[in-house]
Amino acid sequence: MRNFIFFIISLFLPLLGFSQAKENEQVSLDALLNDTQFSSDNTQMFEFIWWLPRKFWEVSYAQDPTSSKEDFMELNEIFEDYELFGVVKGEIGHFGGITYYPEEAILKELVINYKGENLIIVPKEEISADFSNFFMIIQPMLGNMLGQMGNNIHFVLYKSIRGNEVLPVDPLGSGVLTIKLGDFERTVDLPLNSLLLEKKCNEDSKLYSGKYIFCPIHGKKLVNQ
Repeated sequence: MRNFIFFIISLFLPLLGFSQAKENEQVSLDALLNDTQFSSDNTQMFEFIWWLPRKFWEVSYAQDPTSSKEDFMELNEIFEDYELFGVVKGEIGHFGGITYYPEEAILKELVINYKGENLIIVPKEEISADFSNFFMIIQPMLGNMLGQMGNNIHFVLYKSIRGNEVLPVDPLGSGVLTIKLGDFERTVDLPLNSLLLEKKCNEDSKLYSGKYIFCPIHGKKLVNQ
């Protein structure tokens, strides 16, 4: 019974103990993408949302031998005070074809909420020239990689309000990020699992999610590596 109680606690309690963040070079980009890309299981509607926090670019640059620290610092400066999301929505036809929604329709349905506060969309006239150039570069790249889906990803920029303690959204912080696109909703419990160093069970030395406090098998407290 005692082990069962510890098992339930380890699965459902939020992160209470100290967890270690991975070095950028240790983070799996595939796992990070899995943590930040969300799609619905609606068979009649294609809905896809991609959260691109600054940490994503930090990890990407750290693992790219062709990039430099100066390149990342320039990009990081552009992203300061902003949160970026890529969004796609479309109706799936009888034979599998997708009729994609325009940006205007998507913006009417998209709501990003962090710690109970809705983020504010940056009006197009306030988007900097550097950000506009960034979108012009990345959009064709996604089109080449993903075809029509990539061509129909709409990038939405949100203000990160420094004056309010709950913002900006920190993927290594605490709290809940809620993403809504019409009827599609996804809740992200932070911190992101892919950014945390796994914890070890002293019983069998197996590694478990950095979010866990207790071993789900033995019920004993996991230890940081």
